[in-house]
Amino acid sequence: MVNYDVRNAALEIVYESLKRISTEHGRESKEDYSTIKNQWNENHRDKLMEHIFSQLDEIQDQMERLNWLNSHYRILHNFAQICSKTLSEEILFKETYQMVSQVMPTDSFYIATYNEGDSEIQVPFMIDRGKKYPSVTIGLGENHTSQAIKTREIIHHKESRMGDEYDVYLGDEDAGLTSSCLFVPVIIDNQVKGVISAQSYAEFAYRKEHEELLQIIGTQVFSSIDSIRLYEHIYKISQLDELTDLKNYRAFHEDLSSLISQSNQIIQLIMLDSDSLKRVNDRFGHDIGDRYLKVLADGIKTICDKNIEGYRYAGDEFMVIVKSAQKIMPLYEKIKEYYEHHPITIGSEQIYVSISTGVSEYPKHGNTVDLLKKSADTALYTAKKQGGNQIVFTT
Repeated sequence: MVNYDVRNAALEIVYESLKRISTEHGRESKEDYSTIKNQWNENHRDKLMEHIFSQLDEIQDQMERLNWLNSHYRILHNFAQICSKTLSEEILFKETYQMVSQVMPTDSFYIATYNEGDSEIQVPFMIDRGKKYPSVTIGLGENHTSQAIKTREIIHHKESRMGDEYDVYLGDEDAGLTSSCLFVPVIIDNQVKGVISAQSYAEFAYRKEHEELLQIIGTQVFSSIDSIRLYEHIYKISQLDELTDLKNYRAFHEDLSSLISQSNQIIQLIMLDSDSLKRVNDRFGHDIGDRYLKVLADGIKTICDKNIEGYRYAGDEFMVIVKSAQKIMPLYEKIKEYYEHHPITIGSEQIYVSISTGVSEYPKHGNTVDLLKKSADTALYTAKKQGGNQIVFTT
C-alpha cells in the first residue's frame, strides 16, 4: 500500500493545482477552498476526493468542448472572412448553410430574423435535405422560434417529439418531423436579432458543443445581416435625390451604363430642363423654387414604370430612361398635362411648370452614356433656342 504521508502529499499537489485552475476559471472562490482545506483530515478525505474529482470532471468536459471548437477554428475563421466580404443576404444564407453542414448534422436548416417589438418573424432562408423553400412569415406565438426569442434561451430537443407543432414544417408531409433540433436565439447588443436552427432526422444528433458552435455562427451571420442592411440603406440614400425622391445623377450613369452594356435593344433618353426656374427663384425665393422642382419631378413620376425611370441629374435638369422603342410623344403629353393641372399658387398668382425637352436614341445617336447624353443635350438646346416649352428629337 502507498504510505499515508505520500498519499496525502500527492493529494496536496492535486488540490493546489485544482485550486489554481478552478479559481482562474471562476469555478470556486478562494474562500470556498480555504474552508475545504481546513477540513482536510482522515475523516473528510473521501469527501474531499469526491469534490476534487467532480471538479476535475467538469474541467475535463470543458476542455473537451474547447478542443472540439478549436478543431473547427479554421472553418470558423474562413466563414468569418466570407461574412465580412458578402453584401448579399441570399449569398450569406447559402454560405451559412454550407458552413453549418460541415460541422454538424444538418438535414434541415433555417434562419429567422426578428425586430424587437414586432408581432411577426421573417424566415428568409429555409432548406430541407438540399431543397430550398420559399421565405415565409410566421406569427410570434407558441412555436419554438418564438419561445427561443421570448426566453432568450437555446431550445434543444434531443430525440423525436412527434406531435409537437414545429414553427416551420420542412420537407414532404409524409417525411415526418425532424428528431433532433436546435433553436438558437442570436442576441446582439442585448437585442434578439433572430434564431438559427439546425435539425436532424437522427435522434441525439447534437451535443453541447453544437449549441455553442451554432451560437458563434449565428452571431457572425446576424452581425453581417446588420452590415448588409446598413450598406443597402446607405447605398439607396446615395442613389436618391433628397428633394424630389427621384434617382440622382450617380444612379443615372450607373443604370444607363449597365443597360448599354447588357442590352442590344433600343434605349431612349429624354432630357428635360425647366424654362423658368431662375425667374421663380429671383422673384419668389428658393423655397418656391424647390416647390417648382418638386412639381416638375412629380410630372415625370406619372410616366415611370418598370420600363421608364426618372432622374434629377443636376439643378433643374432631369433625365428619363425609356427601356423600349415606345412612342415618346404620349409620354411627353402626359407630363405636360400634369403641369397644366398642378400650378403653384402664390397668393392670387399661379405659376405653371414649363420644360424644354430633347430626345436621343441608343444606338442610333450614340453607343456610350456620354454620346447619348450629348445628343439629347443638343436637341434640348435646340428646343430652348426655339422658345422653350417644346420637345425636339435628335435627327
